[in-house]
This record gives sequence, C-alpha cells and structure tokens, in this order.
Amino acid sequence: MERRGRKESIITLTIMFIIAIVIVSWLSGLWSCETGRKELTDEERLTISDYVNSISVLVQQSNKVSYKFFNTMAKAKELSREDLDSKLLEIIEESKVILENSRELNPPEFFEVAHGYLELVFDTRNKTYEDFKPALSNALRDLDLDISTTQITNTFLYMFMSDEIYLYFQDKLKESGEKLGIKKLTIIDSVTLKNRSLTNTQSVMEFISEIKTVTELQQRRGVAVIEGSIEFNPPVQNVHGDYWMLANGSEINVAIDIQNQGNVVENNVIVVMKYMTEGNVSEEKQYTITSINPSDQRTVTIPGFTAYPGRKCELEITAGPVPGEVRTDNNTVKYKFIMEED
Repeated sequence: MERRGRKESIITLTIMFIIAIVIVSWLSGLWSCETGRKELTDEERLTISDYVNSISVLVQQSNKVSYKFFNTMAKAKELSREDLDSKLLEIIEESKVILENSRELNPPEFFEVAHGYLELVFDTRNKTYEDFKPALSNALRDLDLDISTTQITNTFLYMFMSDEIYLYFQDKLKESGEKLGIKKLTIIDSVTLKNRSLTNTQSVMEFISEIKTVTELQQRRGVAVIEGSIEFNPPVQNVHGDYWMLANGSEINVAIDIQNQGNVVENNVIVVMKYMTEGNVSEEKQYTITSINPSDQRTVTIPGFTAYPGRKCELEITAGPVPGEVRTDNNTVKYKFIMEED
C-alpha cells in the first residue's frame, strides 16, 4: 500500500506539473495577442461566429462520447469481452474523429492560443480512451492488478486534466473575444470525469471489482434524463450567459436521451416536456417509452413547439419517476434559450 501511495503522489504531481505548464503557455499566449488589435469588420465577426459554432458542435460530440464511455462501463459486466472491446473501439474512433476535425479548424486571428487549448483537450481525451482499453483488458485478465490499476488510474487522471484544460480554454475564448470588443463570448460546458474519486487507486480498484462481479440481485429502479444529450432543431448557435442561442426557425423540435439506471426492465415511462416563454405562454407535450432495458438509453424526440424569436424561453424535461424509484434528482433537467430573430 505504501508503494501504491508513492505512485499516486508521483502521478498527481506529474499531472499538476503539466497543468502548470499549460497555465504558463496560456499567459504567454495572452501577452503575445495584445499587439496588433484592430477594429473588426462584419466579415471578421461572422468568421468568429462560425468558428465558435463549429467548436460547439465538436464539444457536444465530445460530451456524447464521454456519456457513451461511462454508460458502457456501467453495463460492462453484462457484455461479452468481444462486445466490450467493440464498444470501446467505437468510442476510440469517435474520439479520434473529433480530434482530427478540431485540427482542421482554422481559428480566426487572435484565437490561435485558445484553439491550441481546445486541441490539447481533445488530444488528452483521445489518449484517455486509447490507453483505457488495453489497461482494462489487463485488469479483466488479472494480469498484475497493481500495474493495471495504476494504468486505469492514469487514464482517469488524463480525463480530469482534459476537464481542467477545458476551463482554461473557456476563459481564454471569452477573454480573446473581449479584447476584440465582443462581449460575453462563451461556449458550453464540458466535464468528462464527474466522479473525481476515480483519480485514486482505491476507488479504481473498487471500479474494476464492480465490473467483474455479478449484478446485484436486489431490485433497483430508476430512470434519468441525460442532460448533455439534448439536441435542438434549429440547432444551438452560441451561448450568452445562461441562455443558449438557437438559429431562427418556425418551430422547435427537441431530442434527448433517457436512460434506465435500474436493473429491471421499465415499461410505459412517461417523458414530459414543458415549454415556457416570456409573456406566460406555455406548451406541454409528452412521450411514452413503451419499454427500456436496464442501462439502455432511448432517444425521445418531441417536435412542434411554437417558436418565439427574441423571447427568453425555458424548457423543462422530466422522465418518470417510475414506481419504487428512490433517486429522483436526475429525473428533471431545465434549459434556457432564445431563438434568434430574422
């Protein structure tokens, strides 16, 4: 245990050292971008807007890959080794495509440093998925548990580091916009490692043990709305404070993933969407999921909400609860948005 503790300390110090280097490079880039500022033309503003929109798409895709990864881990013990390998390979490939697409983006002038952070985020996440697959394989085959546990811990540390770097990216993007006279230039959040305890070996050993054990026989029931899976049509164009900016359109269609987080099949799960706007205008629509297996997700699409361009709007989505559900804090999510005017 003492040797493992030293390894954790070394790993943590290494990660913090890398983060410190990133901060220094960030500050250096910030100073270098101070010179040469100029008034923006309409064309330059449009270029920046297109760039931020492209980033939003990549970040949403990255969030979905993260959800897919942890959902796969949640039901790993129910999968054959072949199926598990196949799903992890899909995740690696999707992550690699996101990284390649980020490298193909051409950042506008004064946004080069911020874009470097974004590439580092996707590169680090891709490394996480690539390194995790062989590490998990070693753990499941009982090949030196001490080494395989350290390998998996390292992958979660990379995931944690990518989240920290993304915070720097958000700040740098906002500051780059402010230096050019663009106020409140923000981007959606992206957190891949929500369970920060997975950065220590003891929690990872429990994580591995859980994957290898038989599913608990005690009945557990519950459904959840997967917050980061939301998709609007017209799509999200930008973010201003707490509000997402949607492209203009005549109506709004919404799609979101619902997951069965219990260990029994759930039938007739009700999903309700409440749409409210300024002026006390409201609509409510619902959808019924006829059947959903444990750990599975279903994409629920509800079309036809009336569009009110320029008004502040709020959408509340609730799944269930199902009979006997104990945890209900993840049954409801809310989103604030404004549709762009013509």
